[in-house]
Amino acid sequence: MFAQRTINLNSSFIRDILAVTQQPDMISFAGGLPDPELFPVTALQQASLQMQQRLGNRLYQYSETPGLLPLRRYIADQLTDTGIHAEQTIITTGSQQGLDLVVRCLIDPGDKVLVEAPTYLGALQVLRANQATLLSIPSDEQGPDLEALEAVVKRDPIRCFYTVTDFQNPTGTSYSLERRKGLVALAERYNFWILEDAPYAALHYSGEPLPSLQSLLPERVIHFGSFSKIIAPALRLGWISAPREVIKVVEKLKQAADLHSSGYDQQLVLAFLESGALAPHLQRIRSAYGARLEAMATALTCHLSEHIHFTKPRGGMFIWATLTSNESTLELFRAAVAEGVAFVPGEAFYVNGESDNSMRLNFSNSSAAMIDEGISRLAGLINAGGHRVAASAAIAY
Repeated sequence: MFAQRTINLNSSFIRDILAVTQQPDMISFAGGLPDPELFPVTALQQASLQMQQRLGNRLYQYSETPGLLPLRRYIADQLTDTGIHAEQTIITTGSQQGLDLVVRCLIDPGDKVLVEAPTYLGALQVLRANQATLLSIPSDEQGPDLEALEAVVKRDPIRCFYTVTDFQNPTGTSYSLERRKGLVALAERYNFWILEDAPYAALHYSGEPLPSLQSLLPERVIHFGSFSKIIAPALRLGWISAPREVIKVVEKLKQAADLHSSGYDQQLVLAFLESGALAPHLQRIRSAYGARLEAMATALTCHLSEHIHFTKPRGGMFIWATLTSNESTLELFRAAVAEGVAFVPGEAFYVNGESDNSMRLNFSNSSAAMIDEGISRLAGLINAGGHRVAASAAIAY
């Protein structure tokens, strides 16, 4: 009845469980959500008035497929470290659409794509929808295992390697400079594309930013950026920067998909950026999210030091925690929802669900008090082994 590409098409695990986590009094560490209390509402309202006064009725007209040229120039000049030109940039309806367009540009059914274990589950969804053959390699706090990567590409050439280099979703880890250089050297040697997803790169709370993969090898790296985490997700605006030959094909696919991303939202973001509002807004959210990261790390250490290992990233939105036992965090999730706290079980982030004793915890959308209370509730279940009877909770998601 339906096209072959839909056979293995699954709904996003996180989108499914978000419905459960909207219950009253639920403390949710599940979604990768910025805090709406920190959205730059006043600055956006001022930008909206300014663009309406400047453009009048023209604001509501069709726009060009690649996106507004002044916005693309701003991205190329101010929001990247690669020295790319505006003509190498295209505006997309969120970076998720950007990833889908590029995968459709580069991947034929059955082509092999390599990912880390674990990796962003939205990327897995896009790659499966486009019928890629998925392979995975392990990674650690410095980045991917490059020896494992080279062993794979020697044995079985790949088309692309997908990665989140800065404050990875789900683990929060960032590539060291040595791993970045090693990865691009392998891409050049073995002739594969790197898909560099960077929605969290601006959310650094300590340390200095490292060069993007695209700045190290612009001819083999396709970079994805987003305004969702640094301004507001409802705008649904992201961008792709890539070699011109890729952008030309992606533009045709974009035109076929939706003609262009919202011209109204592009003008709003452009006015916001040109007003100078981004820098103070970033300073504000970095301060707030950095404090919440510290609050969650402290709560995990205080309540669960004997039962979990966890990462403490230098930025982003997530902490990755692994039970010292090999018990299922999916069972723990079901029991935790019944106790009014939610997270994402780790198996959702693996190609074959390899790890079932890990979890992703979001800290950006909860106050310090909520974080401590939520981790305390989790600790009560883990310390008492209460999740072992989770089947009786019968939570559907």
